[in-house]
Amino acid sequence: MLCEGDDQVLQLEQFDSMGFAEHYKATKRYEDVKKLIKDAVMIEHLFNKIIIHDFHEYKYLFPKGKITLYFHGSKLRGMDETELSQVREYPCIVSTPDLLDILPEALYLPVPVDLELFGAEQFGDDTIKEAWICMNRKHDQDIIEPIIKAKYPKAEYLPRTKDTQIDYEDMPMFLSQYTDYVDWKFTYDKPLPLTINATSCTGLQALAVGCRVWDHNGIKLSRNLLVIHDKKRIQKMFRKELE
Repeated sequence: MLCEGDDQVLQLEQFDSMGFAEHYKATKRYEDVKKLIKDAVMIEHLFNKIIIHDFHEYKYLFPKGKITLYFHGSKLRGMDETELSQVREYPCIVSTPDLLDILPEALYLPVPVDLELFGAEQFGDDTIKEAWICMNRKHDQDIIEPIIKAKYPKAEYLPRTKDTQIDYEDMPMFLSQYTDYVDWKFTYDKPLPLTINATSCTGLQALAVGCRVWDHNGIKLSRNLLVIHDKKRIQKMFRKELE
C-alpha cells in the first residue's frame, strides 16, 4: 500500500474475489466503475480485468492524466500484443523488475513494506520453536504444494483464499509465530506453473518481522532488501513521479 496521510483507498467490489478490501480495510467500496472513477483523484491500481475484458466499454472514462496502471505480474505476463497495446496507452507501474521486459517504458517501484508495522524489534521472539510456513494460492495447490514440500518438507502450506485472508494489521503477529518463511512465487502457466524469480510482498513482510526467508533456490534472503523496499522510500519515489 502506497497510501499515506489523507489518501483514500477506493475498492471496486466485483474484482475483489480475494477480499483485499477487508484485508486492507479499504475506505470505500464501489459496485460501479463509473462512480469510482468519478470520485477518485487518481487511480493508482486498476484491476487489469477491466482493461482486458471491458476496455471497449470503459475506455472513454479513463482520462490519461488520471489513470496509472499498477501491475504485480500474473495478468501482465499472460497478455497478448493486443492487450498490451491497450495497456501501453497509460502510464504503468510494475512491482518486480522482470516485468520491465514486457513493459520497458513502465516505472519500476519495488513492493513497499511498512517497517513501522512489520518491525522485527516489536514482534521478533528468539524463544519461538522452529516453525515453517509458505503462503500460496489455493488454485493449483495440488501441483504447487508438492514442489515446495520436496525442497522444504517442514513448511506448512497455507492456501490463500478469501476465507483464509488475514487482516493487514494482524499480519505481523501472525507471521511472528514462525521462524522461517518460504517465498516461492509461480506463474499461472498450464499445465505446469513456472517459478517466478521475484520476492513477494508477504515474503518481505516476514523478513521485516524477523523470520528467516528462503527462496526457490534454497537461498536465505538478506535483510538488506528491506532498505530497498521501505514504504517511506517508495512513497517518495512515487510522489516524485507524480510531480
